[in-house]
Amino acid sequence: MKTYLWLLTLAFAVICISCWALTSLSLHVLSEMKITLPAITIIVLHPCSWILFCPVPWVLYSAILSFRKEVTTSSAFLFTGTLFLALALVVCAVAVADIVPWIAIHSYV
Repeated sequence: MKTYLWLLTLAFAVICISCWALTSLSLHVLSEMKITLPAITIIVLHPCSWILFCPVPWVLYSAILSFRKEVTTSSAFLFTGTLFLALALVVCAVAVADIVPWIAIHSYV
């Protein structure tokens, strides 16, 4: 069960790093185009380093659960549920904030 927790945490970290890379690339391209960014893009993505720190609570939670003698099913389900909720929020926020400027650009063309 402990391996399961660490694998989920690793997967979450990889997805957060991928979202950060996408965001960095998107902001670089948009800054070269010199367009005004929508508010949601500025709020969610402009300081994109917060995405790299998202897995930290689950790394700490995995460490705490790993030091226990046995991981209970309820604690594993709680861990998995909170991780999936955070994953959904991060991916949806990044996707919406990355897509909205391109929709605005396309509507002006």
